[in-house]
Amino acid sequence: MKYMLLLLVAILAVAIGVLLFRHYNSSATVSSKPGACVDIAASPDYLSSEDPHDAIAAINNARQVEHLPPLRLPANFYQLDPAQQQFLLMNLERTARGLRPLRMDANLTQMAQGYSKQLLNLHFFAHTSPISGTFSDRVNGNAAIVNHYSQAAENLAGNPVPGIGSMYEYMYDDAAEACSHRLNILDPALTVVGIDWLRGSIYGSISAQEFLTPATWNPYLGMTPDAIAPQVSISVSTPAAGSGMLQCQALVQETMGIERITWFLDSLSNPLHTGASLTLDTRRLAPGKHTLLVYAVDGEQNYGSTSYTIVI
Repeated sequence: MKYMLLLLVAILAVAIGVLLFRHYNSSATVSSKPGACVDIAASPDYLSSEDPHDAIAAINNARQVEHLPPLRLPANFYQLDPAQQQFLLMNLERTARGLRPLRMDANLTQMAQGYSKQLLNLHFFAHTSPISGTFSDRVNGNAAIVNHYSQAAENLAGNPVPGIGSMYEYMYDDAAEACSHRLNILDPALTVVGIDWLRGSIYGSISAQEFLTPATWNPYLGMTPDAIAPQVSISVSTPAAGSGMLQCQALVQETMGIERITWFLDSLSNPLHTGASLTLDTRRLAPGKHTLLVYAVDGEQNYGSTSYTIVI
């Protein structure tokens, strides 16, 4: 009787274990459809440890929830630049879902670098820049891209673990953004990408991914990237006595062409005008010292600036 009771207890324990296992799998199942939106808590918490190995472990745990195998990384993975890590991880995520890998493009990479510098140095985090406009403005301001694409997209991330952490955020912790970053990465129509990153900011690092679908009717051929920032100076004409009208001209030296010139008064939160020339009515300014700022941005998102002091 004693042995029969022990046997019944053992059978019951196994049955409960199977039920719990099935319940866990059912509740944790997430669609692995390329465009599916997921929100999976990082385990381990790489944001606390800021350890890239923890970030990879978190990605593998999230992939398990999506019924995908663990990542197979090259032996030198942790020695790669974070942009290269992102590119590798991005293509592993795509190919695991039956999608073709993306191709890295030097022109788009330079755009990503230039925009990352804007985000970092000008202290904003958005797809619209105070000095270069909207994402559409930036894409169409690049001579090699305009009229040569049918679709374009951009991902931005701030993360303490450059490269790997950003990819976790894009792929598995993106519900707050309606999984738009994940959708870009897994969009089969997007075939070309540029990636870059910079250390710094309140996030620890900033990265940008620029995607493109080349036009079939007018193929995108790219171009040799230009990393040289425009050189900017201001020419100011002395106003006629009593008029108070200051005529200003931005003089720009740039080899690849200027996308946008923007004038500001005292700070980037106070834009005045877009264009090379500015007429400023100084009679409308409050007494004291003011700083006239001008920024010039080229098609690769490199920028230069200068200032002019006005005393009222």
